[in-house]
Amino acid sequence: MNYYEVLYIVNPNYGKDKISEIINGINKHIESKKHSILSHDFWGKKQLAYSVKKEKYGNYVLLHAEFSNPSFVNDFKQFLNLNSEVLKYLIVKLDEKPTLNKEDKEQKEEVE
Repeated sequence: MNYYEVLYIVNPNYGKDKISEIINGINKHIESKKHSILSHDFWGKKQLAYSVKKEKYGNYVLLHAEFSNPSFVNDFKQFLNLNSEVLKYLIVKLDEKPTLNKEDKEQKEEVE
């Protein structure tokens, strides 16, 4: 299996409801392609190192996922590029399965 860490930045003007809707949309896209999500964490609003699309702040979201097909990464990049709510993203392939801390496990159980 291939494990990935995706950090993406969402528009800072969105509230928690809108961000939750964006996260659910990304989850649905990944799961519709028969891949699994290990954790999805909202880090909150933080200042950016440089302006992105005229924004000085952004809402950071960290995603750990397991893609059974490595070619899905290109499809996922295209999906994020076309998603107007996502300002920037970074995808990193991990060597091993990420360990979930206690907070991640509790949050995942709440979602299910």
